[in-house]
Amino acid sequence: MNRYAVFGNPINHSLSPKIHKEFANSFNREIQYESVLVPVGKFKEEADKFCDSGGKGLNVTLPFKSDAYDYIDEADELAELTGAVNTIRFIDGKKIGYNTDGIGFERDIKNNLKYSLENKNILILGAGGAARGIIPNILNSSTNLVSVYNRTHEKAEILADCFSILGDILAVDESSLCNNQYNMIINATSIGSSKNKMIEIPKVIFDENTICYDLSYGKLANNFKNWARKNNLSFFDGLGMLVEQAAESYFIWENDRPINNEKIKSMLLKDL
Repeated sequence: MNRYAVFGNPINHSLSPKIHKEFANSFNREIQYESVLVPVGKFKEEADKFCDSGGKGLNVTLPFKSDAYDYIDEADELAELTGAVNTIRFIDGKKIGYNTDGIGFERDIKNNLKYSLENKNILILGAGGAARGIIPNILNSSTNLVSVYNRTHEKAEILADCFSILGDILAVDESSLCNNQYNMIINATSIGSSKNKMIEIPKVIFDENTICYDLSYGKLANNFKNWARKNNLSFFDGLGMLVEQAAESYFIWENDRPINNEKIKSMLLKDL
């Protein structure tokens, strides 16, 4: 039986074990998949231990995606671009790293929500690892404009410079934020984890057709969801993205691509 795990801290909230076991069931296959709470600073030690004990692959969540990138022997193109790894495959004595976050986002948007990013103006709130993971896929979708807004403008500038080789991406501050109107607003911040912070977006940058997407899901997406509903905007959370990026991880490991993703998403919604 192939053995996999998700590493994170905290990790008790993770839906990954349930998702991957459902994937395996859909192929009449048995796998072992566990959640592992990894102490900060101990990623390499725990990953080596898991690999040495026969583990075939890892999913990696916060705060270890950069540690995972430093740990691997080889990286796929998206992992190389983002400097972050969320999936590791142990094979032939090598540690191969992948980043499936952007693929998960793109498939959820295009396949599940039936929304095209082509010729759209996209605003990304936040300049951390979550934003970094999806930007390559957004820029490769023939968008018209991609802007990054962050409370610390310098971080937005660094992020935009990092990905400017892929396409037009701008860092905007409070004044330049209002120079454009956006078709889609993506929350890639951790504001949902704070009860005392609220999303603040000028009304001049959106209209009634703007859609809002939060990379978080469940309670962590409530802050942005409440703001969107207050402004009568369509809202979607990142649960579909979670399932789609997990499906890509499963394909990397098991060479079978799950197709029952909407069914699994509906099942997970009952637990949130």
